[in-house]
This record gives sequence, structure tokens and C-alpha cells, in this order.
Amino acid sequence: MNAIIKKDIIGVMLYVNDLKRAGEWYCNSLGFSMGDFDFNDFVELTIDGQYVMHLFKAESYEPIERAVFTFNTNDISEAHRSLTDKGIETSNFTHYGDHSGFTFKDCDRNTLMICQYK
Repeated sequence: MNAIIKKDIIGVMLYVNDLKRAGEWYCNSLGFSMGDFDFNDFVELTIDGQYVMHLFKAESYEPIERAVFTFNTNDISEAHRSLTDKGIETSNFTHYGDHSGFTFKDCDRNTLMICQYK
């Protein structure tokens, strides 16, 4: 059977409690830039001018407790150190055969993940 979708994901949508605070947190903590934004509706987050994800205001907010996607990094140790140095709650590393990763909490207590593949 032929796939009806492509293998690339073209964007991630994450719901947050406070768009302005969350947008600033993602920029300051993870290095995103804010593209288009309307703090009453959405924030577009970019890296090097390329769209990566949208934050949307949740009407009834509850943080996600398990990561549903992962960010990729070239240096997992530096990513972990950078977040812990900023006082962000992180888990310990988990090492698998072909990758390592850890989870962390954003400003709205959403659980996110960063991995590095060998």
C-alpha cells in the first residue's frame, strides 16, 4: 500500500496556557525566534527563519505528561547542560543503541524530549 502522507512532519502544534510567556520561554530557553504571532491566538516559532512549530492558546489547559514528539540536537550533553543551567527541570539521560535523550518541562509543565542520534 502506498502511504497517503510524506515522511516529513511539516509542523508541530502545542497548546499552552499563556502564549506570550510561552513564546518568550521557547525563544530564551531553546533558541527559537518568533515568526508570526498574535498573542490572542497563536505564536509561530522558527529556527534560522524556517517554521518549526506553533503554540496555540488552550481554552481548557492541562499540560501533557509524556512527550509526544522529540527535538533533535547535535550535542545532547550541551543541550542538557544548557537547560539545567537555566533552572529547567530535566530528567537524566536515557541511552539506547542508536541514540540518547532526556525529557524536560516547559514553562507550562508540558513534558518535551530532546534526542541525539548517532
